[in-house]
Amino acid sequence: MRGWCPRLRRSSLAHTRFFGTLPISIAAHLLLLLLLLIVPLAADIALPIPDKELPEFIRVAPAPPPPPAPAPPAVGARPSLAPDRSVAPTTAPPSIERELVSPGPPSAAPPGPSAGLPAGFGIDTGAVTVTVPPSPEPPHQATVRVAQLPEPPRKIVDVRPVYPEIARNARVEGTVILESVLDTSGHVTQLRVIRSVPLLDQAALNAVRQWKYSPTLYGGRPVSVLMTITIRFTLNQ
Repeated sequence: MRGWCPRLRRSSLAHTRFFGTLPISIAAHLLLLLLLLIVPLAADIALPIPDKELPEFIRVAPAPPPPPAPAPPAVGARPSLAPDRSVAPTTAPPSIERELVSPGPPSAAPPGPSAGLPAGFGIDTGAVTVTVPPSPEPPHQATVRVAQLPEPPRKIVDVRPVYPEIARNARVEGTVILESVLDTSGHVTQLRVIRSVPLLDQAALNAVRQWKYSPTLYGGRPVSVLMTITIRFTLNQ
């Protein structure tokens, strides 16, 4: 143990010296940092002197001179009564002036039968008769809906539909609605199924194609009619 004592003393001495010089080193660094910051601020710095005159590209053009003041009216001169048309009047005028209507160009007379002939060679044609063409008749309406007629068309030929055997065996009943067009003589020319019963549609079409109606007049003229036809198929018990 005696051999280790000098080494312990040396290490404690070095440790004491390190902690003794550390505050001095920190204080020296802080002092150096303060000198670096304060010296530039305390030194004399020459600031640039601003120019008293503005450069050429910044100079502003001089303002235009004010307009001359109106000359005062002469003593004894009467003020002008002519109104200024550019300013709206604020008081009623003493009188209303009458507007002058400029005469238009002379109307040229229509050339007559004696136009271009010397004086004394005119031709007397007497009174001129003007023929007014008749007013065009209203366009004829090709097809009229049955609701627009005062009375619906009257059926004069009726054919009963034949109940299909397949529908009878299947016990199928129902209502078929057709849209039809009647020509001017009352014949059914067009048919379209609106409400369908698949097993009964063809029987309804075959029967209605054989129907005939009385001719329909609308406005005193025969017209074709658009109407719907309803056919009910019912099995007898």
